[in-house]
Amino acid sequence: MTEISHRARGHEPQRIPEAPVSVESEHIDIEKLVRDGVLTRDEARALEHSQQSDSGGAIRMEALPETRGSGDDKDAVKEAAVKHKRHWVRVTRVCNQRCTFCLDSMNQDGTMIDTDSLKAYIALGRKMGRERLILSGGEASVHPDYIELIRYGREVGYEWIQTITNGMMFSYKKFANLCADAGLNEATVSMHGHTAYLQDRLTGTPGAFVTGVKGMKNLIATDKVVVNVDVVINKQNYKHLPEIIEYYYNMSIREFDLLHIIPFGRGFDEHRHSLFFDLNDAVPYFRRAFEWANKPGVYLWTNRLPVPYLEDFERLIQDPHKLTYEFDGGRHNFESFLKRGLKPDCWGERCDYCFLDGPCRTTMFPYRGHLEARTFPLVKIDSQTVWSSTAAQTVFEAQKPDRVILTARDATDASRALAALAFDDVPVSLLLDDGALALHMPAQAKDSADSRVDRLVVRTVADAARCLVGEDRVPAPMTVEVLLDSALASWLLARPSTVKHWGDRLILTLQDHAYLSGSQQTDPAPTTLRKLAGLGARLKNVPRCVAGAPTDPHDHFRLDATMLDSGGDLDLDQYVHHYIDHEYYAKSLRCNRCAFSDSCRGLHVNYLRNHGFKILRPLDSDGVEVEDAGSFEDITAVLKDATAQTDRRERKRIVGMHQPAQSVRVALGDTQLGGGPTK
Repeated sequence: MTEISHRARGHEPQRIPEAPVSVESEHIDIEKLVRDGVLTRDEARALEHSQQSDSGGAIRMEALPETRGSGDDKDAVKEAAVKHKRHWVRVTRVCNQRCTFCLDSMNQDGTMIDTDSLKAYIALGRKMGRERLILSGGEASVHPDYIELIRYGREVGYEWIQTITNGMMFSYKKFANLCADAGLNEATVSMHGHTAYLQDRLTGTPGAFVTGVKGMKNLIATDKVVVNVDVVINKQNYKHLPEIIEYYYNMSIREFDLLHIIPFGRGFDEHRHSLFFDLNDAVPYFRRAFEWANKPGVYLWTNRLPVPYLEDFERLIQDPHKLTYEFDGGRHNFESFLKRGLKPDCWGERCDYCFLDGPCRTTMFPYRGHLEARTFPLVKIDSQTVWSSTAAQTVFEAQKPDRVILTARDATDASRALAALAFDDVPVSLLLDDGALALHMPAQAKDSADSRVDRLVVRTVADAARCLVGEDRVPAPMTVEVLLDSALASWLLARPSTVKHWGDRLILTLQDHAYLSGSQQTDPAPTTLRKLAGLGARLKNVPRCVAGAPTDPHDHFRLDATMLDSGGDLDLDQYVHHYIDHEYYAKSLRCNRCAFSDSCRGLHVNYLRNHGFKILRPLDSDGVEVEDAGSFEDITAVLKDATAQTDRRERKRIVGMHQPAQSVRVALGDTQLGGGPTK
């Protein structure tokens, strides 16, 4: 949740004190924080990486943009929130509830963390430039010095102080008022039902609903604290999700975080069959709940919800950068795999139910496999690369790629880099800084030193014009790859004869974007891509159904030199950022009916967040759109029925999987939808 949306609705954070407590001179002993229970070992490792800016580990701590977005621009508001610098502090290892789906149960030992240690860690957050303090637990509010910790957060200069809570302690009005007066700005209250029966049952705590609601009302009454609601979606409450949102909306709540249950903690180990549910059965309830996001002033967030189930509500797909927090939480597992090949201790049946299956088992495992076997099909290096060690350079240069991407400042810089490039006889794609493409560069490519450069990559209209038209255009047989944006697409559409003349020597690539705003501001629309394909252009990174013609696949499984650590292994932070930027792709459930589904990765998640799944259309083996392919609702109804018809043991195994199991996916093959014939 975020105070940014509350700014847009007129809520201003308390002003940072003019003379905050100095933290610059404080020595912070991270090992002591671990010993005192403030941090787990994974959290400590993540903290160390966040401080090592040279390693790239602090990318997730980007500064908040100057423009925070208006109340009507929910995309901009949400993206600004994701970029906000926040500092999570676990205050206790005890809770006054016993939620059936608790993820943190293994860390609960009934202890309160030492106040001085907590203050040291709170101070460290400010030293690192973090702006928002988040107090969590266990249940943070039961700590005897909770109010003092809020006050200390204000003293050291946090702009916004938030707590994650079950709300029960705030049912004491005096306590709620003291917290507000101490500087609490926001309370995210975990309410998983709209009735006492549902909330009390899920939390394992009689009275949880009554006290939680009373606590929310007390906080709202202070007129100083913004209150919002977390809901863990599970088998017991998914059919009530629209009513849950409506109930709290009528209490003046305007921000909701919908968290899909995941296969960890008490929920999977003790209550799996009473909490995990068939996603296809939940679709009509999800869609009614998601409609609330269209109301003015209402902010809906989703967490860990499988992306294909957000068709028609793609703007609710969680920002990809939240993956950094997920990987931080299991850092020892992922780093052990990347460095030593040890599978995560969660590996196994949980993978099919896990939101991280895509970046973990499906992608990270093959990445390490390629690195070890020296079989990365594509590698990328910059002319100014400074190796962290000889080991990193050796591992990189031991790869046997089909192509190398070289980025350089200008032609002279490129010539130096090519002379030192280790990959003999491997074709090179060359990308120079914008505007640095020298007129004589194509001719240089004919020289023996640069003969490997068979493709020039451009990303501006000026460089495209220089390469494609006029006397100095790139000579045959070299190709030109254009990294498309809307300006370049318009320029090319205005020159159909140029596009047709170049034929297969011109590659038009749809770019990936780390943020939704990048796609919104620069990407060509799907209709534009189809027009370019209609001119005979060779499109890359565009599904065949979108282009209306055969296309080139995206450059998946690319090893960038920056991804290797000093030991020559994949650096976890760099891998995660690379996945977000270049490997986070998704498809519609309808794509299961496409003849090319197995060979197509779909589109980058931010292009889908921008344009929606509906641009993806199932094709038959001849590349013709499948008649009566069915809507999203049709497909999920078929999958729901197929699941229900499996035997009991199989049904218990597959319910809750994020991808349709093969045993039910086959039902899509011959099923006629909507009454028409399947082509």
